[in-house]
Amino acid sequence: MFEGTHNTRELGGYKTTDGKTIKWGKLFRSDKLENLSADDLDYFNALNIRQVIDFRSDLEVSEEPDKIPNNVSYKRIPIAADAAMRPYVESVLRNEADIDLGTLLVDANENFVIKYQEEYRNFLMTLAENDQPKLFHCTAGKDRAGFAAALILLTLGVPKETVLEDYMKTNAANAEYVNSYLGKVKAMSLFQADVEKLRPVMGVQERYILKAFETIEKNYGSVEVYLTEGLNISSDTIEKLKELYLDA
Repeated sequence: MFEGTHNTRELGGYKTTDGKTIKWGKLFRSDKLENLSADDLDYFNALNIRQVIDFRSDLEVSEEPDKIPNNVSYKRIPIAADAAMRPYVESVLRNEADIDLGTLLVDANENFVIKYQEEYRNFLMTLAENDQPKLFHCTAGKDRAGFAAALILLTLGVPKETVLEDYMKTNAANAEYVNSYLGKVKAMSLFQADVEKLRPVMGVQERYILKAFETIEKNYGSVEVYLTEGLNISSDTIEKLKELYLDA
């Protein structure tokens, strides 16, 4: 969608279990916006995106600040979950550890449900403020933003099978970038690092988001109860979200 990103897409067009459709041009998910080109910024304005929601940590934002049009509002909802993975990734690259890095993202999705309830409540409440087009993102656009996308889709009534399909689209979107990045890392290590061990954290696997679904069901029984009791989202707010983002 943008020259300067590799995992931007919108959520319009998905069908809900009661036959409604998510409106086009209202909800966008993405990776970091640091490298948007001049053409990207023009397209950004053409899409009429009015607000950016950034899930990245203070360090991530300071290292790679977003580049967005001046007339777009910017809101941060920091979730520092990815920072915990850096030492593990570095140890694997140094051949000091032999672990499945994907398990870190399984744990991260469990934590999204349990430990970051206030942040994801803030996200949904922000979406409920108005129907102006919004884009939400993290660094890679797949974990923190991936759970956020799953959460709003489930809230609007999209079936889990469709939510999973949207989640897995990241791998196709990221494929060229991931292969290029792993090639550079291998070259920088003088071809000593087993970069394939990084691939699980460069993309997504069904087990990641399924852990979030499992955690919701285990602790709350259903998405509806998770929204009302876990995130303290009122039924009125849920109905408002549906009114704002669904076509009849």
